[in-house]
Amino acid sequence: MMNLPYLPGDIEDEWLPWAQQEFEGAGLGDARLDKRLIQIAGAFMNSPQSSIPGSCGGWAGSKAAYRFFDNEKVEPGLIVERHRKNVLERAESEPVVLALGDTTMLDYTNHPYAIGLGPLSDVNHQGMLVQPCLVVTPHRVPLGIIDLQTWVRDFSDFGNSKDTKDNRPIEEKESFKWMESLQAAERFQQEIGDETQVVSVFDREGDIFDVLHAATTEGHKSRILIRAKNNRAVKDDEDHVGHLWDILREKPIVETLVVTQSRQRDQKGREATVSVRFSEISISAPRRRPKSAGRNPISAFAVFVHEDNPPKGVDPISWMLLTTVPVRTVDDALQIVSWYACRWMIEILFKVLKSGCESEERQLETYKRLERCLAVDIIVAWRILFLTTVGRDTPDLPCTVVFDEQEWKALWVFVYKSPEKIPQDPPSLREVSRTIGRLGGHLGRKQDGEPGVVTMWRGLQRLPDITKMWIIFNQKSEKHK
Repeated sequence: MMNLPYLPGDIEDEWLPWAQQEFEGAGLGDARLDKRLIQIAGAFMNSPQSSIPGSCGGWAGSKAAYRFFDNEKVEPGLIVERHRKNVLERAESEPVVLALGDTTMLDYTNHPYAIGLGPLSDVNHQGMLVQPCLVVTPHRVPLGIIDLQTWVRDFSDFGNSKDTKDNRPIEEKESFKWMESLQAAERFQQEIGDETQVVSVFDREGDIFDVLHAATTEGHKSRILIRAKNNRAVKDDEDHVGHLWDILREKPIVETLVVTQSRQRDQKGREATVSVRFSEISISAPRRRPKSAGRNPISAFAVFVHEDNPPKGVDPISWMLLTTVPVRTVDDALQIVSWYACRWMIEILFKVLKSGCESEERQLETYKRLERCLAVDIIVAWRILFLTTVGRDTPDLPCTVVFDEQEWKALWVFVYKSPEKIPQDPPSLREVSRTIGRLGGHLGRKQDGEPGVVTMWRGLQRLPDITKMWIIFNQKSEKHK
């Protein structure tokens, strides 16, 4: 069984044992800093939506936290690296893990006195850009963060839209972030060994020839899966030459799927029937690519998922997926589709980071301080994501892989108002997740679906106190026997 992340059994310590397991021995250059990191992470986990003073319990704890984030010895990379060691342990029993990379913006425009920030979507908004690499299983269990990039744009260069058009090396472009995410996945692959396949999963912004080229170089062991943006020149396995979309549209439909599209800004949620096609392809290098960078074609596979008959006035669902994972059968193609559908997990991570941890409300005055705090916040956000999704995405597992006996029994008695309602055998993770959702305000009606992240987190925040009272009352009962 997978070594799932720790959930504290000692309610008196609340989240401190988890923080100790995740960060002990971080190597910040001073044992006192390592200890302070554990205390801050535990406090942030205990009260993620609070300010630093609200989380750290008064002036003394707050002052220590502010000093920690102002300390130049506190390298964000060391914090993430310590957590990454645990991700390796959690992933080593998995045959496949997906390394999801994506970018988000942290907006600190409301903190005008912050130093060292840059423009975001326009010069009127300032902040930093963030690209984590989140590792999940194909069953959508989030295992942790293996890489964290942060940067700020230069106000003087902002608006020069030459990033993808000029001939500068990719190392000099902002798009190099995708190469760094790929490299992080490859390092993870080299360390975890051949028993686990690591697959990088990127959205359309990651469709860059340099990235595809790097993923197919000799000795590169990890795989890649990208949703295509560019209609590249390709040749299929039957030597037909043309452009990507034209070639794939001519392939036979091998399967049809009914998928649910979530609600969009201007469209209601709906079900759609999509067709699936696939082919082995050879991708030609862009004409402007310098010979020195390598112009040999890239061998890959394409899986085309398309809604052939969308409702009138509605954009069709359409994914063109490029991958270095071999796709030779229908099952292979459907597996690729399933893996790409896991990419939404990193979008939820960003939602938790901003809404659950309120990272954009941190009052730390400089980019460097905010960067150090983010290294803690992003791991707390992962932890919240794990706790709020594991029951939904691995519903058949027993709840005891995450919750101990005292926790789930206390929950059952509190919600159902009677010890006689406690099941003889531990309930499933889904049952416990839905019950925790009721604590957070989820009504549980058929039309309500599964509890959301925010609802689940509200319920989880109440669980320690409920469990504490359960333990106290049981101890009293034992004494009177």
